[in-house]
Amino acid sequence: MKQSCITIIGAGQIGSRHLQALCHLESLSRIDLVDPSDESLQTAKIRYEEIASSVNQAIEIHYHNNLDALPDSLDLVIIATNSLVREEVLRDVIRKRLVKNLILEKVLFQKIDQYMKVEGLLNESSIPTWVSCWMRTTDLYKKIKSLLDYGEEIQMKVEGPQWGIGCNSIHFLDLFSFLTLTEDFKFTKIELENKVLESKRTGFKEFFGRLAGQSSHGHSLELICHKTGEEATMVKILNGSKSFQVSGLLGNVIFKTSIKNEICMEETSLPYQSQLTHIWANDILEKGLCDLPTYTTSMPLHLELVSVLISHFRKITGKEIDTCPIT
Repeated sequence: MKQSCITIIGAGQIGSRHLQALCHLESLSRIDLVDPSDESLQTAKIRYEEIASSVNQAIEIHYHNNLDALPDSLDLVIIATNSLVREEVLRDVIRKRLVKNLILEKVLFQKIDQYMKVEGLLNESSIPTWVSCWMRTTDLYKKIKSLLDYGEEIQMKVEGPQWGIGCNSIHFLDLFSFLTLTEDFKFTKIELENKVLESKRTGFKEFFGRLAGQSSHGHSLELICHKTGEEATMVKILNGSKSFQVSGLLGNVIFKTSIKNEICMEETSLPYQSQLTHIWANDILEKGLCDLPTYTTSMPLHLELVSVLISHFRKITGKEIDTCPIT
C-alpha cells in the first residue's frame, strides 16, 4: 500500500488540532509538522500523543523547523500559519516541493491584492485548494440545509458575546453561502464600534458591533458580536414558516426547530477541529474532493469581509491602511 504524505505548516493552536485529527487516518500515512518554534512543535507533539496512544494506526510522524526535510512530493499540505505569513509560506512550499492538494486556514490573507495574486498562482500550478471553513461540513448544518424551502427567503442571524467578528465572521459568511446556495454577498450596514481591540493572538486586532447584508437573491445575514456577556452565541435561521436555532458554536449545543408550528428541541454536538481534519484528508486522498469550500468559492466572501474591515480601520485611525490585521 502506498504511503500518503501529508504536511501541516504551522504548529499553533489550530495546527496542533489538525495533527490530532490526523491520527485517526485509516491509511498508511507519513505526517510532517513544520514550525520554526521548538516550543510549538513540542506542544503539538504532546497533544498528538495524548490521542494517538489510544488509536490503532500506521502513521509515521516527523517534526521540522523548516521545509528542507520534507518529502519531494506532498499529497496534501495544510497551511495553518497566521494570515500575516500565509502567502509567503504558500509560495515557498509550492516552489520547493510538488504539492498535489492544499487546505488553507482562514482568514486567508490581510491584503486585497494577495487574493488575486494567490488565485493566479494556484491556477498556474493547477493545485486543488480548499479553505478551512468547517461549518458546512457538519451533519447538523447539512441537516438544516436539507430542510430549507428555497422558494422562501432565508434570514440568518448570529449573535453573542466575544465570538470574534474579525477572525470568525468568514465562518458564518461561508455557512450562509452554503445554506442559501449563493456565492455573492454584500454588506450594506456596517455598525462597528469605533475602537479596535487587541485580539487574543498577539499582534492581531478584533472588532465588535454589527454587520448586516444580503445576497443578490435577497437572502439576508446579520452578525452581532457583543463585547461582554456569558450567554451562548446563537445562530438563528428564518425560512418562511420554518425556523432553526443553534445555541452554541462547538461541542454540546442545543438545536431547536419550528416547522409547521411543531417545535422540537434536542441536544446535539458540533465537532472540534481535532474531530474533522482526517475526514477531509481521507476524502481528498481517495476521491479528490471534500466538503470544504474551494478557494474560488471562498475568495469573494473573504474579499467582502476584508474590504469592510479595512475601510472601518481606515475610518477610525485616519490612516491610509491597506492591511487588515486579523487572523
